[in-house]
Parts: sequence; structure tokens; C-alpha cells
Amino acid sequence: MAKVTATNSRQGQGGNLDTSSAEVIQHSPWSAEADHGLMRRIATGNKPAFKEFVRRHMLAMLGFARRYVQASEAEDIVQEALTRVWLKAGQWQEQGASPLSWLMRIVYNLCMDSLRRQKVQPGQSEQDSDELPGTEAGPAQHYEQDVKQLQLARAMQKLPERQRSALMLTVYHALSNREAADVLGVSVDALESLLRRGRRGLKQIIQKQGES
Repeated sequence: MAKVTATNSRQGQGGNLDTSSAEVIQHSPWSAEADHGLMRRIATGNKPAFKEFVRRHMLAMLGFARRYVQASEAEDIVQEALTRVWLKAGQWQEQGASPLSWLMRIVYNLCMDSLRRQKVQPGQSEQDSDELPGTEAGPAQHYEQDVKQLQLARAMQKLPERQRSALMLTVYHALSNREAADVLGVSVDALESLLRRGRRGLKQIIQKQGES
């Protein structure tokens, strides 16, 4: 996704966001504080700041969305989510969430909306096959690790959607419990309950896989 299309009153009319500018944003390691600064600048219509925010988070958001929907639709969902960030950047602080968890909540809600429209159970994406990206047959010394990854991926898909999402957000995407709770729209206590049940469920599923 090379460009994000948005219509914004700051621009005067709709069109592709031109992220080129004489102003240069220095690339730096991700941090919540840096994201806060970018969001404040995006809220004023600063396109280089928006381009940097996209650079930092687009690939992770694509991977997140693909956990729920097919790759082609994931791209559309992330495009829409980033467009909403551009249009509504001034509102993010009202959500009581970090910029990253706010973005992830937008992506998550769009995925759930899509699945409801299609009446598909969460997790039935095109990646629900016996192979996962990056787990194709490799050297013998990696075989055991590949098998474990595949078992874990299959077990994750069998968990209830909320438990699976809680684990994905905290383990794969390294969000804090507070941030993951913000994404799912639940309390921290509820998030921690989902994590406990999810871990127990994973253990039981993997044990059954080993017995079969």
C-alpha cells in the first residue's frame, strides 16, 4: 500500500495524500512517546508525520488483520484504518488509549465488521491451512521448531475469538495488558481473565493434538 487515500477538510478536497515534503522526519526506534508526538502533528495536517506513522505500523497492522481476514481484504482494512487515523487524529486522546492501541482497535473492529457481514467465524482466513507463512519445510535441524509453531498456530485457531485476540495482542504484538484491553474494549481484569482461559485452552488443545 504505497498511498493512503483520504478526504479531509484540512486539504479542501479529497485525493491521495501526498506524503512528500521538504520537512524530513528522522526515523527512530518505535516508542509510545514518539507516537504521541506524531499524532499531535498529524492532527494539525502534518503529512510527513503521517507518513512516518504509516511506516512504523503498517506491516504490523497487515499481519494483525490477516489473522482474521484474507490478505487482500486485510490490505483494504488497514488502508481504511490509516485513513481514519489521518481524518480523526485529533480525537485519539479522547479514547483513553495509546496511538498504537487506538489504531489496532480500529483494525480489529473493521475485521469484526467484515466477518459479521460475511457470517464467517473469526480465524477462518486463508491462512487456516496446514502451512503457515515462514513455516515451510526447512533444514532438518529446524523441523522440531516448525512442528511446534504449526501446532501452536492450529491450537490458536481453535480458541474462542476473544481469547485468541487477547493472546495475539499481548504475545505476538507485545502490547501491555492495558493496551490490549483498550483494543478489545474490555477492562484489564476482563483481559487478564481472557488470557488465563486462553492459556489453559491452548494447553488442553495441544495436549489433545499430541494424543491424536
